[in-house]
Amino acid sequence: MRVTPDTNAVNVRERNATFYFDEQINDRGSGEADLTNFFLVSPNDGTPRVSWHRSRIEVRPRHGFRGNTAYTITLLPGLSDLRGNRMKTGGAVTFSTGSSIPTLRIKGHAFDWVAERVSPDALIEAITPDSIVYLAQADSLGAFTVGPLPPGTYLMRGTIDQNRNRTQDRTEPWDTVRVAAPQTGQLELLMAPRDTLQARIQGVSVTDSVTLAVTFDRLLDPGQPFPTANWKLAGVDSVGVPITATRTPHEEKEREATLQRQAGDSARRADSIARRPLPPLPRAQPADTGANRAPGKPGPFTTLNIILAKPVTPSTTYRLSVIGVRALSGRVTNSERQFTTPKPPPPPKVNAVPPGSAPPNGAPNPTTPPTTPPTTPPTTPPQRGP
Repeated sequence: MRVTPDTNAVNVRERNATFYFDEQINDRGSGEADLTNFFLVSPNDGTPRVSWHRSRIEVRPRHGFRGNTAYTITLLPGLSDLRGNRMKTGGAVTFSTGSSIPTLRIKGHAFDWVAERVSPDALIEAITPDSIVYLAQADSLGAFTVGPLPPGTYLMRGTIDQNRNRTQDRTEPWDTVRVAAPQTGQLELLMAPRDTLQARIQGVSVTDSVTLAVTFDRLLDPGQPFPTANWKLAGVDSVGVPITATRTPHEEKEREATLQRQAGDSARRADSIARRPLPPLPRAQPADTGANRAPGKPGPFTTLNIILAKPVTPSTTYRLSVIGVRALSGRVTNSERQFTTPKPPPPPKVNAVPPGSAPPNGAPNPTTPPTTPPTTPPTTPPQRGP
């Protein structure tokens, strides 16, 4: 219903920010449903203190409000009443314990970079050089706004907070970018699993006779080239197999789209020459609704295709090696892997003609012995007596 202090209030002296509701709030949740998880206090000094009073909730920073500081307290969606009715939207209040409120904000979008899609509910942090942390959470379309902020330089960090503990854990995808406020343009946080290890070939599979799918054990930096000169494929007899091309997943998608477009153009030209009704033109790209927004850079990957100049031999052992491959961590290394191509498929079985059935096209039935008519003994005329 209302929040005190009012938004944009200055010289605030209250010890808590109080949220008033028209229903009694359910305080029985645990884990993600705990009341503490529905409130973000920015700047952050630890887990906020949240007090439940039936139809009102009081919130304050872990160590209380600091002087001459602008605060934003955000209520996230999901709070429920005693009957289980959940709030579908949240809200926020911004006020200052000083005489003014800064006007600067950092805006952008958070992406799951590997999946190349927006990342709803991502944890966003803006960290000052003296380690003051401002918090925000991306909305359902991956958009976020952090602020108000005083002018300065901030380390922006985005995390796919899988366990919702508002901390970047070692295995969670993340990204950091240094930004100066006031900001120019929209910021993209490209979150992916990151470590400091090198990438090595984990496996090689035969997609078809001239295509190998090479899988690495770490994400690869999508900004690097993959020249064919860096790759070598040889059999156990050290005879090399020429490699004609490498294709990343992004290049494979572009190639497939180009082939489909060319096939459509060829079909339209054929219909035009034959004076048949032309098929409708392909639909234009759908409007950007936010949910279908894609990152500005192709995502990292672990598998790419190697195109060969001639087919590989079945049931043969090969060794594939690469030099100068760069992991998403930035570390460059060489790697090699030995693999064996699969056995050739068995020849198709020829179905025998069931006994007693007529063979096709009058052919003899190999499973049924030929039948011969029964032999009739010659008749001997009766002899007459003398």
